[in-house]
Amino acid sequence: MRLKIVTPSRVVFDEEVEAIRATAVDGEFGVLPNHIPMVTPLNIGVLQFTPTGGAERTAAVMGGLFRTDGKTASILSDAAELDSEIDATRAKHAMERAEARVREKNADVDLKRAEMAMARAITRLKLSKLR
Repeated sequence: MRLKIVTPSRVVFDEEVEAIRATAVDGEFGVLPNHIPMVTPLNIGVLQFTPTGGAERTAAVMGGLFRTDGKTASILSDAAELDSEIDATRAKHAMERAEARVREKNADVDLKRAEMAMARAITRLKLSKLR
């Protein structure tokens, strides 16, 4: 099955895979070749996939949409990074900034936006520890 991960700025991944595991807004799911067609919204989380003949890989996916027809699978997301692209130091600093904004309880702070930034940073830090 071909997996293509696309953001507005680039194609992050486009190769044949044997298996995919992702997190939808209503829980985790797995897809193998010849899966029934499906479309589901993705949550911020770690995407796991196994390239054909290769070792398992991971990517940080910042929400989006997953679609498969059993022969191809597509992920459309505002942001996605392969495990090898994660900068752990940058993710740690982003986590610290987001935590500080959440703790401030300042009326000028958009709490939902700060929580989303924290979720993205947590996902990146998880990946950096998996490497």
